[in-house]
Amino acid sequence: MTPGLHELDWPVRTDRLELRLGRPEDAAAIWPWYRRPEVQEWTTTLSPTLEAHQAWWSSRLATTVVGLREGRIVATGAVTVQDAWSQADMAAQARGQQAELGWVLDPEAQGQGLGTEFAAALLRLAIEGLGVRRVEAECFAENLASRRVMEKIGMRCEGVFIEESLHRSGRWLDGMTFALLAREYRARRG
Repeated sequence: MTPGLHELDWPVRTDRLELRLGRPEDAAAIWPWYRRPEVQEWTTTLSPTLEAHQAWWSSRLATTVVGLREGRIVATGAVTVQDAWSQADMAAQARGQQAELGWVLDPEAQGQGLGTEFAAALLRLAIEGLGVRRVEAECFAENLASRRVMEKIGMRCEGVFIEESLHRSGRWLDGMTFALLAREYRARRG
């Protein structure tokens, strides 16, 4: 059985970030930047009030990681373990074999490579910590910053899905899926 994030050793450190599991009180800390229009442009959940944001945040703590720089949260992310698609008789072997990553960066921390550093750490947690065999991440095709991060951490574009995502602007946008296999990750690390 695949371990959960809570079973890993925390905190995890990168060159400039300290990663730890999300906590209920983090909702208030990220609210000032999380609700900004340039952040909400690409996030999947729009909370109109701090209370709604806190409820949403609390509902996803089992999969949530935060990245701190000098004691301040500058990134939030999720590592969600999933079952791989399989034939019915192989479902037990497919259980917990892949993970989906997602991340959001404080606009004040953008342009410094911290998003890439944070996403790379989430990828490492999924493969080395949780032992999944495949990692995926999705984005709106117009979200160039997320696409660049996925490419920089070694993920490949596996699909562009024409007008498959309804954006809160009311427009149907193209979606993209990026992925990386654990064996490819390990081969690149030497």
